[in-house]
Amino acid sequence: MAHIVRLGALTDELVTLLTSTSPKPNPTKFNLYRETALRTLRYSNYPRTDQFDIAHQLDGLEEKFRVYNEDPLADALRERLDELAKREGKRTPEVLHLLLELSDQPVSKSRLEDLDFLKEPEEEKGPPLKWRDLVAEDPLLREKSVWKNVDFGAESSDEEDGGFEDSGSEVSSLTDTTIKSSVDDEIGRRPEDLLVDTLDREELERVLQAQFWKKTPSINGVKLETVKTHITELQAIREVLFMLSGFPSSLFEMDSAKPAVVTPAKRYALKHASMDAFQQLANDFADQGSALMILRSWAKRPQSIPLLQVLQNSIAERVWAFEASLSKIQQQFVAPTEDIVVSLISVKTEVTSCVRPLIRLSHIIKRLDSEPYSHAFRYLEMLYDETCTSQMAGDDEMYAFMGKIFFECFEVYLRPIRTWMEEGELGKSDKVFFVSEVVGEVEPASVWQSRYKIRKTQNGVLHAPRFLHAAANRIFTTGKSVVVLKYLNQFETLQSFRTTLEPRLDFDTVCNPSELQLASFPELFDVAFDAWVQSKHHYASLTLRKTLFDSCGLHTSLDALSYLYFMADGTTAASFTNSIFDKLDTLDESWNDRFTLTELAQSTFGSLSPINPDRLRTSILSLPQKYHDVAKCRRSVKTLGAIEMKFHLTWPIQIILTPATIPSYQRIFTFFLQIRRTSHVLSRQRLVTFRPSQSNHADEGVLYYSLRSRLLWFTSTLYYYLTSLVVEPNTQAMLSQLKEAADVDSMIGVHSSYIKSTVEQALLGSKLELIHKTILKILDLGIKLEDAQAVNVVREREEEEQRREMLDVSLASLGLHTPQKPKQKSPFAFKTQSKKKNMKMEESSEDEDEDEKEIDVDLSILSSNLDEGEEPYTEILRKIKRDLDAHLRFVTNGLRGVARAGGADQARCWDVLAEMLESGFGTGRW
Repeated sequence: MAHIVRLGALTDELVTLLTSTSPKPNPTKFNLYRETALRTLRYSNYPRTDQFDIAHQLDGLEEKFRVYNEDPLADALRERLDELAKREGKRTPEVLHLLLELSDQPVSKSRLEDLDFLKEPEEEKGPPLKWRDLVAEDPLLREKSVWKNVDFGAESSDEEDGGFEDSGSEVSSLTDTTIKSSVDDEIGRRPEDLLVDTLDREELERVLQAQFWKKTPSINGVKLETVKTHITELQAIREVLFMLSGFPSSLFEMDSAKPAVVTPAKRYALKHASMDAFQQLANDFADQGSALMILRSWAKRPQSIPLLQVLQNSIAERVWAFEASLSKIQQQFVAPTEDIVVSLISVKTEVTSCVRPLIRLSHIIKRLDSEPYSHAFRYLEMLYDETCTSQMAGDDEMYAFMGKIFFECFEVYLRPIRTWMEEGELGKSDKVFFVSEVVGEVEPASVWQSRYKIRKTQNGVLHAPRFLHAAANRIFTTGKSVVVLKYLNQFETLQSFRTTLEPRLDFDTVCNPSELQLASFPELFDVAFDAWVQSKHHYASLTLRKTLFDSCGLHTSLDALSYLYFMADGTTAASFTNSIFDKLDTLDESWNDRFTLTELAQSTFGSLSPINPDRLRTSILSLPQKYHDVAKCRRSVKTLGAIEMKFHLTWPIQIILTPATIPSYQRIFTFFLQIRRTSHVLSRQRLVTFRPSQSNHADEGVLYYSLRSRLLWFTSTLYYYLTSLVVEPNTQAMLSQLKEAADVDSMIGVHSSYIKSTVEQALLGSKLELIHKTILKILDLGIKLEDAQAVNVVREREEEEQRREMLDVSLASLGLHTPQKPKQKSPFAFKTQSKKKNMKMEESSEDEDEDEKEIDVDLSILSSNLDEGEEPYTEILRKIKRDLDAHLRFVTNGLRGVARAGGADQARCWDVLAEMLESGFGTGRW
């Protein structure tokens, strides 16, 4: 419905602009135009092609030709576009659009020579007619009498001079003056001209004598099969060259079971050489022929993988070059230009120098066939190894031969790598490239981590040639960077920065034997390939990193995590934590309500500029059964681990700040919350005035304030250590490293290393688990100390009231009266401000504002020590002191121990913390 309404509105506007009519002055005419236009638009299923877009694409193709230094192609395209503009028809845009859709890599596959096929073929003109052709076709024209002038008179006589005239000379003159044909004379020859006159028996005998393979030695007409047939050395050379060229030869045989195995025939021998020497030469030639047959047969196999097809083509080219050298050797004997020595050994020496690289290549093919499950790129590794071996052996000829084949084949292997690094695309059926795409839909946040994978074998080895393992990660990262830039609509920006030139990867450029003879091939290849990868990696990584920082707000997200999880703003963090702590102390059941906590977090942390409150949520993890009672929850800082903060990051930021690192942030947040809990309990302002009346009370007070001071020092020192010595230096170092990171994987590694190091230095690592648990016990001692003090104060007040009541009874019995004292406030009362909704300790019961009301909460009922009423207060304090001393010794000694076994940075931090704790809690001070 919305589409119809929109179409109608657009149609009204179109009719108004084209016909200059409107519905008000002439509604009938306007409605007629409008209905006609609507009917045409609704039932038009095949809209016209956008001719301007086609023109833009063709202009872009011309520009691309020029960028790739294909100016002749660009000129040819422009010439035809200009000519087409003069003859443009109605369906020209559709035809051009079809041609553009059918085009396949026009830059690399277009050839200017193919335009010649568009020209109309010229009419083939036959050779000019010659008299010799006529004579050859009609034997009657050979007779001279045919060319005589005939006198058809009745009285004419053949003997008369004027009757007939010999025109043989005329035929000769015509033949000589006839225009010569551009075609060879063989065109006019007849099969009869090629017949051998069998009457010449001598010539026939010489031909039969040359066919030595058809003769079998015989004595008195009896054939001798075991007798060797003696041949000349020239005949042996001819048969050897035929065999090496792949033609049938009588001197060598091919096993029907093994077509690639050539063996010398044993029934032939040289007249002037021993049988052993001749057989040795024949075996050597047979081995060379077998190697060549392996190459020829393998090159003829049907292959569907381009990487194997290019190897076949390279082998075929080398075999053709070898056959050309064989033709030159044959030419020396068939048409010698100078005196030549017919020597089978000299031919072997000349052939061996040409066939030696091919024999080494055939060994690679045999090894490739012998491996049952070899990958398509396995031969690249073999060629690479052979190139390295040849160079180390000082064999320059073999080094160049193997190196050139390697780079020819490697160029095909680079095609999917180039497509992946430039376009971020993979071949649908490509099983050779080491990058694969996961089937199915993947969320944008998981594109970097989950959509693409690196192929590995069952043994966990990278599915790529060994010499590419070092650069595989950068290739993989570059392609993923291009994919992410496409998601962020920044691909065109990347294309504008990318240069069209890339380092050439061929043997002459990379190895350059004239200048780089002493450099090893692995080093030369690594440097060249690294430059090739860097030419594509640099721009993609730079563009994506700049986009993440500038457009996606990576810095802002890092600041938000710091404010939220590390409580970088102490005032804001105190507003959040104190509200939770006060609810725990007042036994408010809503202290762990996730909706209330979410509202509190959004109202406090959401006021900070880097934090968007709409992305902030809290959740509560399940607590053990023993902590379901709020009175038990407040006695231990461990229950605060149930509060979980969740800040939703945008999907581009989640590429760097991976979801796997957020639990580490949460652990640090929980630790900060636990330290603040104990510090809040210990530093809370009290309405207690300590006036000891007895010496034992004085000892209790000294011990209490001593423990309280020590615990306050411990929490302050620990908090200072975490903020100033761990979080802040690591964060600054991480930000600096992020700016210098080369690519996204490096940025992910920097952040992962940062949060891992921070967790370790914050005493939350697996090696410090016991030390962390001991620290939590010390924090619990702070709550236990304050609860014990609350119990003691309540008991002293009750004892004082009992003594006062007994004194009142005694005075009353004597008829005396004591003045009434006002009712005392609870020694642990809080003031709740109804407007600000935050809790403070009451400083004075007087001058109370109207908006404030006092809540009397006796913390003694919250203490576990109420159940142990018989245990003296002094004994409780001494027990806390013993536990505190033991825990502190364990923590300091443990930190010293792990510092000696840990890394340099971590050891320094742990050693500093141990030194701080020992200096503050030394036995001499306390």
